Amino acid sequence: MDDTIGDRIRARRKAVGLTQQGLAEAFGINRVSVTLWENNSTAPERDKIVPLAEILQCEPEWLLTGQGNAPEEAGPGITRRLRVVSANPKQKKPKPNASFPPRWQQFPGDKSIPLRGHIAAGANGRFIMNGQDIAQVFCPPGLEGVEGAYAVQVDGRSGEPRFFHGETAWVNPHLKVRQGDDVIVQILGDDDDDEVSSYLKRFVSRSGDTLRLYQYNPGEGETHELEFPAEKVFSVHKVVFHAML
Repeated sequence: MDDTIGDRIRARRKAVGLTQQGLAEAFGINRVSVTLWENNSTAPERDKIVPLAEILQCEPEWLLTGQGNAPEEAGPGITRRLRVVSANPKQKKPKPNASFPPRWQQFPGDKSIPLRGHIAAGANGRFIMNGQDIAQVFCPPGLEGVEGAYAVQVDGRSGEPRFFHGETAWVNPHLKVRQGDDVIVQILGDDDDDEVSSYLKRFVSRSGDTLRLYQYNPGEGETHELEFPAEKVFSVHKVVFHAML
């Protein structure tokens, strides 16, 4: 006797001549889900019982509880039934977005991005790029062949919990910046001899008069919102990836 719903699914799948992959394709799910059902690790949601019972040629009540009319041996109608279920135009089979088991992927070893050196300067997470490339870090997919792409190391805690001290952030200087994007902004000083200040913040808005930024974790006496005169903005570059190396 099949005591669990997983046992009944397995028994009926074999009775109608389906592999786990065949049942998954007929039902429009991933094969891993069928394996988990049959191992009793998970169970199908109740709204899936009726279409699943149709594929397996059994009564929904029997499949769910083991009670009611036990199924007869599978007949030649299985092929027709599978076509009816899988041909429903509203039931699209999901495309798997990962492999099982997960496959290890190596980043290209011959691609790299320059890591810009900088000096930590203090208030509101301000730092100053020193104009030097101090190292080469790996190139994430999406930045290969992007001229001018670079990376900086996060210094300080004004970006937490979005960016943590010691992380690396990669930048594409050519992408359009939208509200909510993380950006590295360079702000000109008041005099020609002043150093250019840089900030790693969240972009809020930019008008003809003002650039507005948001910082996640302001220090004592600082605020979340930062504003800079538009004429002082030297560059606004989008952060596309960050990680702890």
